[in-house]
Amino acid sequence: MLVGPSDSAGTSVPLGGADGLAPTADHTAALLESQRLAAYTGRAPSSADVLLALVRVGGAAARLLQQRGLNSGRLEAFLGEVRPEPLDALLQLAHASVAIARDLGAKQVSSLHLLLAILRSGGAGLDLLRLAGHDPARVRSVVMRALTGPGRFGDRHIERAGGREIAPVRAGSAAAFRAAPRSVAPAPVPSPVVPVASPRQAMEPAPAGRLNVDTEPPPAFVPLGPPPVLPLHRDRELGRLLDLVRAHPSRVPCIVGEPGSGRTTLLEALSASLTEPLLCPAEGPAGGSPGSWLSTLHRTAPPSAIVALDGLSVLGAEGSDGPPQLLAAARAGRRFVLTATPADLRRLEVHAADLTSNLERVTLGPPAPDALTAMIEAGLTSLSETRQLRFAPQTPRTLVRLSPRYPSDRSEPGRSLAIADLAAARAQRLGAALVTDDEIAAVIADAASVPASQLLRTDDDRYRRLEQLLATRIVGHDGARGRIADLLRRSHAGFRGKRPLASLLLLGPTGVGKTETARALADALFDGESALLRIDLSEYNEAHAVARLVGAPPGYVAYEEGGQLTEAIRRRPASVVLFDEFEKAHRDVLLLLLQVLEDGRLTDGRGRTVDFSAAAIVMTSNLGSELFRQGRSPAESTVLALARSRLPAELWNRIDEVLCYGTLGEKDLRAIVGKVAEASSARLESERGISFRIDESVIDQVLAEDLDRSLGARPLRRAFERLVEGPLAAQIVQGQLRPGMHALVSFDERGQLRVLLGR
Repeated sequence: MLVGPSDSAGTSVPLGGADGLAPTADHTAALLESQRLAAYTGRAPSSADVLLALVRVGGAAARLLQQRGLNSGRLEAFLGEVRPEPLDALLQLAHASVAIARDLGAKQVSSLHLLLAILRSGGAGLDLLRLAGHDPARVRSVVMRALTGPGRFGDRHIERAGGREIAPVRAGSAAAFRAAPRSVAPAPVPSPVVPVASPRQAMEPAPAGRLNVDTEPPPAFVPLGPPPVLPLHRDRELGRLLDLVRAHPSRVPCIVGEPGSGRTTLLEALSASLTEPLLCPAEGPAGGSPGSWLSTLHRTAPPSAIVALDGLSVLGAEGSDGPPQLLAAARAGRRFVLTATPADLRRLEVHAADLTSNLERVTLGPPAPDALTAMIEAGLTSLSETRQLRFAPQTPRTLVRLSPRYPSDRSEPGRSLAIADLAAARAQRLGAALVTDDEIAAVIADAASVPASQLLRTDDDRYRRLEQLLATRIVGHDGARGRIADLLRRSHAGFRGKRPLASLLLLGPTGVGKTETARALADALFDGESALLRIDLSEYNEAHAVARLVGAPPGYVAYEEGGQLTEAIRRRPASVVLFDEFEKAHRDVLLLLLQVLEDGRLTDGRGRTVDFSAAAIVMTSNLGSELFRQGRSPAESTVLALARSRLPAELWNRIDEVLCYGTLGEKDLRAIVGKVAEASSARLESERGISFRIDESVIDQVLAEDLDRSLGARPLRRAFERLVEGPLAAQIVQGQLRPGMHALVSFDERGQLRVLLGR
């Protein structure tokens, strides 16, 4: 072992290894310079002194740091702010650099190995690097690429053809190219045939002056640095992962979790907890088979390194040689760590049972609310440093509350952090230095197609006035409106958990306002009828129709299209789902809704979970409508008993409110005619710029028509179209009603229509 001057503790600092690893000149100079710097200030040398010395003495590490904008003056400015280190810090760094060079198969210990030892030490050198404004993890990745990647080509490439040098092609105009004199290429000179004695001779390097390929291997590995967000509340999973890494290599640990659950973050935390290098392949198999790619990784990785495969796609599809080769490498002593989603693991179990039986799963489940809040807080701290802005103190709680409405396949905490990143980008675009709830709500509102004001819910006045909001659309049924409003207020207050906002079954004859209730809910809750998803269950009266709702299973037609229900909720989680003609659906279709009403979730044909916690479910049925014929109003209990006998008991018990809509009275019908007139006038004004209003004589004339009252309010609309809209349309066509005019419509004593025009 080569020995340098003594450090402050009196021990000799090793400059190389006794096993043939000699130090380079810049490695030796950096250690000597660090001792000189420490002696000048009268303290023991630390890793911060070594970092400054590396920049001062020059060499490979100095060039790498200077390319990233790091100079000695900037490091000297922060040298006094770093924490002290043990007396033998320099000795430990020297030993670590030798060990790193040995693990990477180097022939000498260079300044790059010393720099990597500083980056792995977690001491004063890392503090100095951070104070200078650089990310140690990124610098570490660059150093590893410099140590394991291929050599760089020179700045000048010269090709030779017949003894002439051909200059590099330079950019020029098309006119200059056309004006250049044409030349005839010389005839090719045939190459002499050289007899080959053996195949090995044919693989010898080409003679000088002939084209020769670069024989250096492509960059194989990228080291995993420390995670930008610490995996809080994952101590149990990290501990189990550390135990599995120390176990026999044939037991391959596999981190299993949904997208966004933190698989890669846990993998990076494992790298920070290990003394051995944890390396990730820089690129997947391209052109060759996954098996040969894994075999190359096994041969080229350092013996003590652990290879991390972030995702199972690199193992290939069904029938690939990737899984057998990985298992063979593991049994030969190579240690692997895998990450996978549950869906990837299920597919692997089908065609690689041998490998999956050797996998030790470390499952990342959904975090508890308190744990999720802590994870988001840690992520926001890292994000604020990256974006150079601040987040409001209540942002973590806002994300926990609103993120379920964001249409995304990612799970927590990845979904919340993705929303926060988009909100930060939005704030930067608007020139704001603080990310508030307004930016969070705006991002979710744009993706979910809901108003941002409805997401914030800072105005509880909407829910206090919910009966009045519903009354603007629903005529009569005061008791039902009150029960619906109470149910929604309980959901708004936080008593619902993961269940839908509300689940309603509306019974009654046709034309009494059941479907209009669903429209009114969409308007009151989500500020528009565009949030209404209507599914007519009379089209789902066969068992196989279940596939239309959730998507066809694998191997069936339209598997790629998804389900009509699940895909619509995935795109817009905040919706009112109307299941019309509920009693006409097949029993299997009805039972499909059990998990929606109970757990607020549904699994589609691809195995993905769809969240219904932000949706309201409305089911309408005509069960018991025959009891309302001939104007008879049966008791509500009679209608409910009939409906209960027709529906599965397990479904009936999961519905929040079962409401019976009775027949409409005279007062209700008069109010409905008025609302029909208001809606008709609004449509006409938007189309033609013409408005009108009616008086009581029009309502009397419409109700005087011979209408079937058992059909509810629908005949009133047809009568209004015939008596009022028809004559007004004739006057518009004749030019009597023009844009900007207003009409007063009435009927005289003889039943003749009168239209008074004005502006």
